[in-house]
Amino acid sequence: MVREYKGQHQKLEEKLGYTFKDKQYLLLALTHSTYAYEHRRDGVVSNQRLEFLGDAILDFVIGEEIYRRRTHWDEGKLSKTRALVVCEKTLAKVADTLSVGNLLALGKGEECTGGREKISTLADTMESLFAAVYLDGGFDQAKTVILSCLTPYVEQAVSGKLIFDYKSKLLEKAQTKNDPHEVSFKVIEEIGPVHDCVFVVAVMLDGAEYVRAQGKSKKEAEQEASRIALEKWKQ
Repeated sequence: MVREYKGQHQKLEEKLGYTFKDKQYLLLALTHSTYAYEHRRDGVVSNQRLEFLGDAILDFVIGEEIYRRRTHWDEGKLSKTRALVVCEKTLAKVADTLSVGNLLALGKGEECTGGREKISTLADTMESLFAAVYLDGGFDQAKTVILSCLTPYVEQAVSGKLIFDYKSKLLEKAQTKNDPHEVSFKVIEEIGPVHDCVFVVAVMLDGAEYVRAQGKSKKEAEQEASRIALEKWKQ
């Protein structure tokens, strides 16, 4: 099954500042796993492979940009700041600005449960779009698109104006000089079918499980577990 390129897709290209030579890359980036699962007999595949690639490209581009802007920062500070820029909430804001949710090809169940507004879905789609640009136009084009979308957030992050997410806050708290702790995250369980999986993630404090939470993605579960851990820590 070949999905049709429409005027709405052209508007997205205009907002991105990039016109795809092969429109199928764009359509693939907008194909959610639930839609692909429902149309698997027609040979439809999801954007999950693009998401994997886009995540790596995004980390590099933003990491390089922060490295260039803050030449005196150490690895820890660079990593924390990059995490703020590439986190799900930030990417979902960009997706919302681009009206990406309206263009997603979703399965019927996902459509009914508000899939177009899910933070994790929107963030994953942005990563897929970045990868699609890379495959269609090369690294320089992908870098240009990524920076055009995320430079405002990079500027906020390097100036300390971008609020830390729960995971970053937890890691920062654990690294207090007077009372340091080792914090890591462990996937305990993956519940449900591949196209609609729920991840259960635990916060490991000094090697022992501290709290656990679940989410529609590993990142979402880590954020929720971090939020619960911070609340417990305060108590």
